[in-house]
Amino acid sequence: MTESTNMNEFKTNNSTNNRQSLFVDISFSNGTMKACIVGPRIGEREASIVANAVNGKLKEMGNKVNNLVLDFSEIQFISSLGLGMCIDVRNTAEHCNADTSIVGLTNHLKELFELMRLDRLFEIVSAKANFGSAA
Repeated sequence: MTESTNMNEFKTNNSTNNRQSLFVDISFSNGTMKACIVGPRIGEREASIVANAVNGKLKEMGNKVNNLVLDFSEIQFISSLGLGMCIDVRNTAEHCNADTSIVGLTNHLKELFELMRLDRLFEIVSAKANFGSAA
């Protein structure tokens, strides 16, 4: 449940949204945790919020998670801190004995992951792959 304050200092409660964080939607089904990152960019602020949310949920779920899917379908730009966030959540998933996949990368971002050799750490899946009800 998120709570935000608009410019008039009125607090609004977004509980109907079910989003646990401003920048990521996390769902879990049949051993697969899917983190849909809300775009269009991942900079310093977004990276730390996403990492905290995903790592917290991974630690909460523990060994119930077999696969972590990071969905980048809405992302157009990622900073170096965003790349570090990907590695951070992958390491947390690895401690839970979960594999990490990335889905929905644009061609530009896929080239960036390959250039930085991050494609060796993650399974990069085409956006058309089916992850069952967790997708």
